[in-house]
Amino acid sequence: MARLFLVRHAQASLGAENYDQLSELGFKQSAYIPSHFNKEVVSRALYRGDMQRHKQTADNSFIGLDAIVNAGLNEFDSFDVLTVYQPAILDREKITEIIMSQKDPKQFMENEFKNAMLRWMNEEGTTSYKESFSHFRMRVLDSIQDILNAARSNKHKEVIAITSGGVISLYMTILNEMPLTRMIELNQHIANTSVTALLFNDQKTTLSYYNNFSHLPAEMVTFV
Repeated sequence: MARLFLVRHAQASLGAENYDQLSELGFKQSAYIPSHFNKEVVSRALYRGDMQRHKQTADNSFIGLDAIVNAGLNEFDSFDVLTVYQPAILDREKITEIIMSQKDPKQFMENEFKNAMLRWMNEEGTTSYKESFSHFRMRVLDSIQDILNAARSNKHKEVIAITSGGVISLYMTILNEMPLTRMIELNQHIANTSVTALLFNDQKTTLSYYNNFSHLPAEMVTFV
């Protein structure tokens, strides 16, 4: 059987004006990704989403291997999901006041994100979202299926796709026939640069392993 590896991008720039770029640590993390893979494999294809953090991760990890861009591997717009649920987020001063007035600000933020995700996944306020959950689900499934079909046609033994946590967590729930809401929990625990491996042939696709980040030094493990 051949393998498809879903790789989460290296650490992005949380808190910066442009989140969609690797942090200084992210660039260091990405250099460790190649050590996860067998250097002897020659029949290999590389894919990535078209977000900046995907490109930077690919360029810094697999030097000399041109990546095929597949926008279906892009992350969902978490900021949009949050602002539809809680418009006050657009007012930085107001939302900061709301968060800091909570007994447990961190838990409050986690709960708000979960509630926002559930609203999005249940298609509430669909017309307000830039991308509905049903569309996100369909494009993820279509993009991964296209990658698998191309690998079968080209007889690639190994395919690497650099993507985001939301894409990986959604695909895991579908592949393993879990409730779609499990995506929220899975998404919180996918480490930067972690590798999820799928085995596939002409008949089926199965999970080999999930969220493996053993190639990273312990002090470099992050989830941003």
